[in-house]
Amino acid sequence: MKILAIISSPRKKNTYQAIKTIESMHKKRYDCEYEYLFLHKVDLKGCIGCHLCLTEGEDSCPLKDDRDMIISKIEAADGVILASPNHTMNVNWRMKNFIDRFSYLMHRPRYFNQRFMILITSGSYQGIKGALKALAPMVSGGKIISKFAVTNSPGMNDKKRKKQAKKLQNEARKFIKKMKKPFIHNPPFGYLIWFSVFKAMTKETGKDSPADFEYYSTKEYFVKTDLSKGQRLILKISIAIFGFLIRIGMI
Repeated sequence: MKILAIISSPRKKNTYQAIKTIESMHKKRYDCEYEYLFLHKVDLKGCIGCHLCLTEGEDSCPLKDDRDMIISKIEAADGVILASPNHTMNVNWRMKNFIDRFSYLMHRPRYFNQRFMILITSGSYQGIKGALKALAPMVSGGKIISKFAVTNSPGMNDKKRKKQAKKLQNEARKFIKKMKKPFIHNPPFGYLIWFSVFKAMTKETGKDSPADFEYYSTKEYFVKTDLSKGQRLILKISIAIFGFLIRIGMI
């Protein structure tokens, strides 16, 4: 089992130490490998907001760097930990750039074989929900099996520190237990609606986004899987409804 930890903090402090705790607990129970990818050590240039990755396709991005290497590492992992400190009510700037550079994955998801932990470390409770919410779309078709925050500030007393340490250990146990179970992608309702919206949009406005049109035009669902009759019916009805709403200008 391979776990990839993507860390946006350049310091080996709270965020890094939290993941090392998870790794230590994991290796005590099962045979597993942890790889650490620090965003400050890879070449991931700042997004310029040209939107070419969204409309024309990710290969049209003018920035040539380690983006595809990062994707390869994610797809080679069984589990992925996305970890960022909470800076000014959100993820820090390196993780925000990570989100921006991979924003096209919210249109054309690909991590259907991966399970994810989303981890935020913070000096206060303010901004934690926003940071967790910001990172969630980056699982891009994967399954979130753990999402939590650990607080650690200089003013915390021993009781609060012990409480946070226990919280981390509990979440680590849950993550380890879920990672041990066999995993096959089973389309949740939200993903069926997600697919339906984009399928309908590309049918009606395909010329506006050729990359999305190419991705969705030949697909019954994001990936080849055994859809139930109920799931097929949900897709058929949802695509028809969203297509109608698009045509009358309500979407």
